Amino acid sequence: DMQYHLGNKPIDTNGLKRMMEFNQKVFSSTLPEDYIIVGGHSIWFRSFFREFLPRDSVHVGKKKKIVNCGAVALDLWKTTTDDGRHKFMIDEKSI
Repeated sequence: DMQYHLGNKPIDTNGLKRMMEFNQKVFSSTLPEDYIIVGGHSIWFRSFFREFLPRDSVHVGKKKKIVNCGAVALDLWKTTTDDGRHKFMIDEKSI
């Protein structure tokens, strides 16, 4: 379903902002599915792993890109801090 594809990247954004927007959409009520399948570039996925795996993680996904036509499954978690900010994290054991 391409309904969330918005075309070229806006010039007033960066990769972290786009990853956070993606995470917000994953957990929004407008996307009621329990599971989603995402396609994309291996560099984006490596950046996603670097940002949302635990800081002390040495998972290979933080250093290596996914091979062409590769597939990865993972659990993405969302929590809310005391001050109301949303935090996202990948359960390393789910990869």
